[in-house]
Amino acid sequence: MGYGLNVNVPVLVNRAAGFNVVLDHYRAFDLETGPATGMDLYVYNADRLRFGTFLELVQNLDAANCDTALVVNHGKSDDSGSPLGLSLPLSAHAASLFPEQNVLEALTHFIGYIPDDDECAAAEKKFNQFVSPMPAGTLKPLATALQNLRVKRRLRRLELRACNLGGNQEVMKLLGMVLGVQAVVAPKVHMFYMGVTLRPLPDSAAAFADWQTKHPRARIFNGPTGSLGIEVIGTSVQRSMDFHTTTLDVKWFIDKYICPGNNYVSTLPGKHARVAPFTFAGMDVGNPPSFALGQEDAYEAQLVEVAVPRVATTMTVVTK
Repeated sequence: MGYGLNVNVPVLVNRAAGFNVVLDHYRAFDLETGPATGMDLYVYNADRLRFGTFLELVQNLDAANCDTALVVNHGKSDDSGSPLGLSLPLSAHAASLFPEQNVLEALTHFIGYIPDDDECAAAEKKFNQFVSPMPAGTLKPLATALQNLRVKRRLRRLELRACNLGGNQEVMKLLGMVLGVQAVVAPKVHMFYMGVTLRPLPDSAAAFADWQTKHPRARIFNGPTGSLGIEVIGTSVQRSMDFHTTTLDVKWFIDKYICPGNNYVSTLPGKHARVAPFTFAGMDVGNPPSFALGQEDAYEAQLVEVAVPRVATTMTVVTK
């Protein structure tokens, strides 16, 4: 894992309903693995700072007033799977544009100051001419919010959990430049968060072996109280899973593979006791595709860190 522990790191999560499992995960398991070049993260959910646009994300990073933030959002790739940026509308006003290389390059021209309306209009006209349509009035709110964040020089490190973005270090550097941070981290593969909901009673060893035969791509984990299997089905955003176990006590699995030092209670009480629900984060690895869990070295190995080129800023802040 990382070489230390960065504490009190807020988790900012996209407000779409599909990301609710992310909040559930970090509410239960507050340790997130960092890259080998950085620290692991002791995190807390910043529930009030959920976002739906890049503009909102920038404003929320400013409000978080932290030196490191963990941000969870979808990555955006082209049809061939090459990473382009974040799958996040620039703003409600410019919902068809995303923080990709051409947009981020346009925003780098305003690092160090807040442009006036005429300068923004000229930049939007140029963007329309050479790239794609940009609605009038798009750049001024973004440039203002970004400069207000940068001049505080508070946010230094951005830890992104956004699929595949680590495969485009140029975009990571541009994103870091416009945000004014020193380092950006992102996975170079697709990743996911999933939840194991209430399950039937554990099976016998023979029944578990039969399940393994029917699910040859499942990962099998063996521990002091028994075995469990997880098969992640599908790729990218559309995934499901299958789970099977021979034991009610899976605390060993949670401690070793998901989050040590947790408060997870493995067994739901009652006449027909069952394995208690839990969540996990995973990275796609291997061929054929499999996955690595948060406390495995292969999870850490998918995280890419880039140093962001230094850009001078001035101390201009707009409060309205």
